[in-house]
Amino acid sequence: MWKYAVRRTLIAALVLFLISVLDFVFINLAPGDPLQAMLPPETAVNGANIQALYEKAGLTGSVPVRYLRWVNQVLHGNFGTSFRTNQPATTMIRQVIPATLLLTVTAKILALVIGVPLGVMSGLRERSWIDQIGTVFSFVSTAIPGFFLAIVAVFVLAVHLRWFPATGMRSYGQDTGPLDLLRHLILPACVLGVLSAPGYVRYTRTAVLDVLGDDYIRTARAKGLRERRVIWRHILPNALMPLITVIGLGIPALLGSSVLIEQVFAWPGMGQLSINSALYRDYPVFMGTALFYALVVLVSSIVTDLAYAVANPRIRYE
Repeated sequence: MWKYAVRRTLIAALVLFLISVLDFVFINLAPGDPLQAMLPPETAVNGANIQALYEKAGLTGSVPVRYLRWVNQVLHGNFGTSFRTNQPATTMIRQVIPATLLLTVTAKILALVIGVPLGVMSGLRERSWIDQIGTVFSFVSTAIPGFFLAIVAVFVLAVHLRWFPATGMRSYGQDTGPLDLLRHLILPACVLGVLSAPGYVRYTRTAVLDVLGDDYIRTARAKGLRERRVIWRHILPNALMPLITVIGLGIPALLGSSVLIEQVFAWPGMGQLSINSALYRDYPVFMGTALFYALVVLVSSIVTDLAYAVANPRIRYE
């Protein structure tokens, strides 16, 4: 397995390099000038000042030259300086990562708490009222666009009923603490969790139904084992095995959905930072956020493969 892990890591490093090349080329070939709109009026008549600003921003030279210069900075732990805020891009990204992790981890837990038990009960009681509830929940949650559900949640629960804050991560102008953070977290995390739960319901239900028809389940019941023991010792461990892949590979999709949720709820995370950096052509910050998302996708894929082999002794990576 260690050889497999090393090989996958090397492949992931190559893929990360190719992603960085594509992202850098596309963002640099996009029309428009990232500094022109941000230059003060007095510098517009002074060509020397403009040239100095472009050199300081690393925007001189051809695209390959700029990419090599950027790679050299990244290898030294420096993603450059933001064009908008004049802050190090690494610092800006480091400041928003905890907010995104808090939102996505909470939403992931809520999605599992909702989806897995509902999928298990739907599979064990096929065509019952519980199964019908799970099916309707899956179809409705999948069919509703994420931005529409988020806007409705803000309008009903935040604006109309005033149960939760509408935007932000903390209250302004007053002392904040864990309870205030929790009040701001509940609404976006629940929306993101509801959007992610239908996949777990469907996969869990299908896996349980597949296991129920296996011979060892019929053998366990023929031996006179109690139904509860059959479910906990034989059905669930085998039915939930494919869920490892769904959970691991669902992390990138969850991060993608969090970009939209962060915009609607003004949650100060990676999603809001990446969209703003793309809109303002802030190359250093955009490249840093793009590499972060790519790294999360690659790492989650590798960890999922290794976890699947650990959970299932029959799988061996030679």
